[in-house]
Amino acid sequence: MLLEHFMALLVIMGLTSTFDSIQHKQYFALASELSNLIPDNYEGYEPQFDNSTEREIIAALGTTARMHCRVRNLGDRAVSWIRQRDLHILTIGIMTYTNDQRFLARHIDNSDEWVLKVVSVQPRDAGVYECQVSTEPKISLAYKLMVVTSKAQILSNRELYIQSGSDINLTCIAPQAPGPYTHMLWHKDTELVSDSTRGGIRVVSEQQMKTSNLVISRVLHTDSGNYTCSADNSNSDSVFVHIIKSEQHAAMQHELGVRLELPSLWLLMSLLLLLHVARRPLTPLA
Repeated sequence: MLLEHFMALLVIMGLTSTFDSIQHKQYFALASELSNLIPDNYEGYEPQFDNSTEREIIAALGTTARMHCRVRNLGDRAVSWIRQRDLHILTIGIMTYTNDQRFLARHIDNSDEWVLKVVSVQPRDAGVYECQVSTEPKISLAYKLMVVTSKAQILSNRELYIQSGSDINLTCIAPQAPGPYTHMLWHKDTELVSDSTRGGIRVVSEQQMKTSNLVISRVLHTDSGNYTCSADNSNSDSVFVHIIKSEQHAAMQHELGVRLELPSLWLLMSLLLLLHVARRPLTPLA
């Protein structure tokens, strides 16, 4: 087989016309030199794993986890994903072979990447998974999935009432997010918040500190909505911001004051009633 490859190379190099004049020893010397140019895995082009992919995956509870397996020289072999704890075959190719529809296989045509996608990760999903190639004997590569409980947190009440013309200032933290750096984003309703949305928006994020601050200056009624902070490998957090006019703000403050005074008034009346009862003379028993 190796000699056939060398002959093909000689044809390409235009050397076959002089082949008959090459002595037997000279031919094998040339073959030896050419063999240094051929990769060790040339024979048969056997499938090989690309070990540069991340093999320890951290996913927050409820998020989506992805395991990327790259196989070179796959040929007509099939790639399968297997859960190691029970040796259950989850996917073969792009087909799913489990009743748990949270497990999905993803593959782009003509690429060497095969992805196992786990939607809405649960604690029971933690463990070792194998990317297996149907060679003889089979070859496989292990991936470890770790599930953590991580949630972004906006440091404010769930509903905020901001007076029109003032500023929104929201701070989000994700202290439990896995990894040394965390990328954080803000959304209003379904749209990404950025300075291009309108002027007067500033987002300052510290990936290492896992914090992000959103400031919107001189808010308008159109700035009312649901604001969401999302962080890498973490569940998101949201608050609803109401933009109100100044007279609405005064009315709400008055209503809040009345609500606070009513319990105090009730308590005072109760104390006066108790004092009145205590001062009444006791009626002697007959």
